[in-house]
Amino acid sequence: YTWQDNDDLVKQRLSKLNNTTPFEFVYNDVIKSYIRLYAINKKSTTARMIGLSQMYFPLFEEHLAKNDLPDELKYLAVVESALHAKAKSHAAAVGLWQFIPSTGKLYGLKINSHLDERSDPYKATQAACKYLKSLYNIFGNWELALAAYNSGPGTVNRAIRLSGGKRTYWEIY
Repeated sequence: YTWQDNDDLVKQRLSKLNNTTPFEFVYNDVIKSYIRLYAINKKSTTARMIGLSQMYFPLFEEHLAKNDLPDELKYLAVVESALHAKAKSHAAAVGLWQFIPSTGKLYGLKINSHLDERSDPYKATQAACKYLKSLYNIFGNWELALAAYNSGPGTVNRAIRLSGGKRTYWEIY
């Protein structure tokens, strides 16, 4: 197979997903580069995440269902932390859901010199559900809610303003 052969297959699969989820799946060069990254360049990381998903996804699915949130949001933790519960970012975000201290505290996580609930899969998942629901209520679509989860609501609002009021992810990207 060449990548071009797989290109058509990926487009076809994303098109099918568009009919079954509340998300809009677009296939462009940015998306293509991430698919290549995980399918080809980082196969061992992807295999590790698939293994960890067996442990974490049932927890995520339970909390997402309790909160009336789309099941697909479980993949956000893959993007945020590669399912590494103790992950830390350069921006001081911690855990599976990569909460920065202020957002973690805002959504009920205890963070002090003895305890950091951002690394607790159960409590952080509950907080992530509350945060995601809040972001969806603010932005009205999942793509912008996910962008705000990652970069902050202020960043997304600024991008909307700079775009002249456009309201889709790829228009403000």
